[in-house]
Amino acid sequence: MTDNESFVWATQLSLGSDLTPPAMAAQLVRSELYLFTEIVDVLPASRADTVVVVHEGPARPGAWRAELEEAGIL
Repeated sequence: MTDNESFVWATQLSLGSDLTPPAMAAQLVRSELYLFTEIVDVLPASRADTVVVVHEGPARPGAWRAELEEAGIL
């Protein structure tokens, strides 16, 4: 690995309820999780109650969900 390479992971994050359309759910979640510098992107998943969080480093779904709950999304 060179200095300018990094690895990213994709973690499914269950939202517990449908936020439709899925693209809007991903946009909403992305806008709330901007404080987490390890998050590269949030993408829609095949299920309306799930998004895919693309991130560097370890997944922190508990922290991400807590932020979404505090924002009133979950």
